[in-house]
Amino acid sequence: MMIKQKRIFLLIALGAFLAIQALLGLLLQTAGGRATAIFSYTAIVLSCLFCGVSAVRSKVYLFTQLGLLFTVGADYFLVYSPDQRQLLAMILFSLTQLCYFLRLWHDEQNKARRPYHAALRIALTCLALLTTVIVLREKTDALALVSIFYYSNLALNTVFAFTVGERPPLFAIALVLFMCCDTVIGLSLLDTYFTIDESALLYRILHPDFNLAWVFYLPSQALIAISLLPTKLNPCNNTKNRSDV
Repeated sequence: MMIKQKRIFLLIALGAFLAIQALLGLLLQTAGGRATAIFSYTAIVLSCLFCGVSAVRSKVYLFTQLGLLFTVGADYFLVYSPDQRQLLAMILFSLTQLCYFLRLWHDEQNKARRPYHAALRIALTCLALLTTVIVLREKTDALALVSIFYYSNLALNTVFAFTVGERPPLFAIALVLFMCCDTVIGLSLLDTYFTIDESALLYRILHPDFNLAWVFYLPSQALIAISLLPTKLNPCNNTKNRSDV
């Protein structure tokens, strides 16, 4: 009976969380000025807090929660603070992706694949950084390098998230949406390094009348927050995520 009541509570909490996130998503798209930042940041903080509902004694949960905490910190400087500090925000976002790498590392049941995972991550990250320096040349700056480090690790996390066999693949889907958000943002900032005519189709696609990035970003954070809930609802079927910290 206690288990059934706990499941009912979790499902009610999940429904309330998703309803509030949907409302905040609508409000941040329709509000203006400071209200947009408040609604946006509230949604991120709420995702971080809701992850605690799935708390278990596991490294997978630990690194998921830490990743969301770093995201809250990053969005404070990027979204909530009137004075944006992009470099600091991107450093915190990079720490988020390193936490998600550690989640995937500990979620990987085939330990023989772990060294290949680490080697591939190091090699591709270095290649991405080198390519950035070659392409931007004298325009290369710390923000560009940290952003590429972050994005390359996000891309690798997205790929590896589909290989761990998590069902349903909520975390993998969340990272796909995360990538879509940052791809939109990255393309919209190209005019920082290259000149893009405002009449060009690409410019109009990336600068619509609504916040396209948050169409992807808010759902991505909500899915990360609930990605461990199936483990909590069906612990017998998800024992692999219950390794002791």
